[in-house]
Amino acid sequence: MTGPKQTGRTPNAIVIGAGLAGLTAAISLQREGWEVEVVEARDRVGGRTWSRPLPGGAVAEMGAEFILPGNTAVRRLADELEIGLWDKGVRYGRREPRGGLYTDRASLDSAVETLDRALAGLRPDSPLSAAELISTLAIDAGARDVLLARAEISAASSADLIPAGDLSGVAHINDQPSPGVAGGNQMLSHAMASRLGERLTLGDPVVSVSRRGVRSVEVESASGRSWRGSGCVVSVPASVIGRIEFSPALPEEKASAMAGVRYGHAAKLLVPLAEPAPPSAVLNVPQRYWCWTETGAEDLPVPLVSCFAGSTFALDMLEVEAGPDRWLDSLRSLRPDLPLVTDRAILSTWDDDPWMGAAYSVSPPADQAELLRAPVGPIAFAGEHTAGSFSGLMEGAVRSGRAAAGQLLRG
Repeated sequence: MTGPKQTGRTPNAIVIGAGLAGLTAAISLQREGWEVEVVEARDRVGGRTWSRPLPGGAVAEMGAEFILPGNTAVRRLADELEIGLWDKGVRYGRREPRGGLYTDRASLDSAVETLDRALAGLRPDSPLSAAELISTLAIDAGARDVLLARAEISAASSADLIPAGDLSGVAHINDQPSPGVAGGNQMLSHAMASRLGERLTLGDPVVSVSRRGVRSVEVESASGRSWRGSGCVVSVPASVIGRIEFSPALPEEKASAMAGVRYGHAAKLLVPLAEPAPPSAVLNVPQRYWCWTETGAEDLPVPLVSCFAGSTFALDMLEVEAGPDRWLDSLRSLRPDLPLVTDRAILSTWDDDPWMGAAYSVSPPADQAELLRAPVGPIAFAGEHTAGSFSGLMEGAVRSGRAAAGQLLRG
C-alpha cells in the first residue's frame, strides 16, 4: 500500500459496515494516515461473526466458525491484533458420515482422491457444477452421497448451484487444522473497533452515498447525520445494498453484478451439554447437517455441541422456521452419547437478520467477481461476496477489506 496523497490535508474515508471486511478496510486506511469514520446499521460490530460466551468456557459462534487451510489473511490479522487461535480439537474437513447409503473410510478416501484428480484437471473458468462433476466420478455410491452432502452443507446451497471448484475449498474433505479465534471470532472485530474509538457509529443505517467529485463522497444515515470524505468503502452484503441510494446510480454492469450474487441459506443449532464432551464431528448425510464438539481454552473440552445445516432443503427438512424442536429430535437420535441441555438450545438463522437475509455467498464466476470488487470513482466495495474463490469465508472478508483500502490509497 502507499501513503496518502500530498494534498495539503489529511485524506479521510467513510466505511459503511463494521463487519470483518469494513473494519479491516478501516484500520488498513488508518495505518496509512487516513482519518476514518465507520458507520454500522447494527448495534454491535462483527457482522456475521457474532460470538456468545456460555457457562463452562464454551463460546457459541452464531455465525462464522472455522479458519480453513490456506486462509492466511485472517491468521495474519489475528497475529497483528495479538489474538491467539484455538485448535478446537476437531477438523472442519473430516466428519463421520451417518445415515444415507453406507460407505467406509477407505471408500470415502478413495473417492476424495478421485475427486482431487478431477479438480486438478478442471479449468478455472469451468461452468461445471459440483453435482455435475461428482456425477462423472467412478466412485462408491455411498461416498458419492457423502460428497454431495458435504458440498451442500458447506456451501449452504443445492449442489447443482455450487461451482465445482468449491469442492477443493470450502467443501474439501481433509484432516488439516481448522482453528477458530481464541475467545470467539468476534474478538477480531472488537480489537479493530477499539482502534477507532469515537470514530465508530453503531445502530445508524446508511441510506445514501453521493459522489461529489473525483475524490469526494457524501454519506448520509437514517438519523440524518452526514459525513464527507475523500473516499468511501461500502462493505454491506449484496443482499441489502439496495437499501442504499447511490447518486449518481451505480453503473448498470456493477448494479447487475450485485443483483446477481447468489446466497446460500443455513442455520446453526447450539446446544449446551450437562458436561463437556471430547472433540468429535458427525455428518448427518440425509438431513444435510453436521455437528461437532470441541475444545476451548487450554485445549479443554467445553460443554457445547454445535450443529450447522446448509441448503434450503435442509432447513425445510428440519422445520427450522418453526423453531429448534425437529432439529433437536434429530440430534438426539444422531448423538445419543451427548447429554443435551435442550431447554437452553440456541437457534441461529441469518435469513431472519434484517441486515443480511441469507447465510453467505456462493462463489461467483471470475468475470462477475471482477465487477463486484471494481471501484466506482472514489467508492470501493468490500465484503466476502467480492472475494472470488474466498467468497463465503472470514478469509474473503479480510482480503476484500484490504483490497478496498488499497484501491482508495492508490486513488
